[in-house]
Amino acid sequence: MKGLVTKTHNRFYEITIVDRGQTYLCSPKGIFKRKEDPEYRLPVVGDEVTIELLKRKQRGVDGYIVDITPRRNSLTRALTDKRRQRVMAANLAQLFIVSAVVKPGLDWGFIDRYLLTCELAGIPCAIVLNKIDLLEGDRVDALPSIYRDLGYPVIETSVKKNLGIDRLRDMTAHGISLLSGASGVGKSSLINQLVPEANLATGEVDQKRGTGKHTTTYSALVPLGDDAWLADSPGLRDFAPPPVEPDQVRFGYREITEAQGHCRFSTCLHDSEPECAIREGVSQGIVTEHRYKSYLAVLDEMREFHQSRFQ
Repeated sequence: MKGLVTKTHNRFYEITIVDRGQTYLCSPKGIFKRKEDPEYRLPVVGDEVTIELLKRKQRGVDGYIVDITPRRNSLTRALTDKRRQRVMAANLAQLFIVSAVVKPGLDWGFIDRYLLTCELAGIPCAIVLNKIDLLEGDRVDALPSIYRDLGYPVIETSVKKNLGIDRLRDMTAHGISLLSGASGVGKSSLINQLVPEANLATGEVDQKRGTGKHTTTYSALVPLGDDAWLADSPGLRDFAPPPVEPDQVRFGYREITEAQGHCRFSTCLHDSEPECAIREGVSQGIVTEHRYKSYLAVLDEMREFHQSRFQ
């Protein structure tokens, strides 16, 4: 029987048979631990799976997950040591990177890391600037226009004033949309505004540290309509892209991918090579210094990771 993973918690999974409207609690069969591809050793929300139901419940479960359908895409992050990775969600129609203009405030480097990961994974993404009602003045700063010029939708939202919610609702009308970001940026509040019956827990930001509390301790899909789901996931303190070869980092930045054909060397990594079109673009304002520094930071991280593998 085929189903959709709609909730994960402590190695137990709620599997929804969408056309029947039935949900079963299942656990993975032992064969998953021996999967050749480590990314497929545990299901994640959004996975399409095959389950085998038991004649009656055993140890609280209705059945077992016996297979995961190959994913169309997946959002993956590196864990602290970067030698391990965790798949956060699969088969996404799009990712919304949620950040708060204040409490805890914008972190464009954090956003860039998400964008890089989505570009390399082939996941469409948009930027949500939440809590816009708390901002003093008319604009966040000059940076959102940079991202709009690169083709990323930027949505300014406020749950309290119901700003941007209709646009967000229109953009999430089909497929699985994941709202992800740091703790305290208001992901759960946005989902509750879009789907009031979801009734997700929300929390306040730590006033001293300016960081949010983890109010979501599991990953879940919230039904939004026919063939439409909102994915909520635990908030993160930081987001580290999964390790890639250093020469792949440049393909995670749209402006670099577009301009690097004018570099003298096709293998140019844009940090020290002569006649580099990207560094020239930075000096001319064609490539923003903010994004270029973001690129160099990730490039250095990937170099250090790959060098450490041989030490």
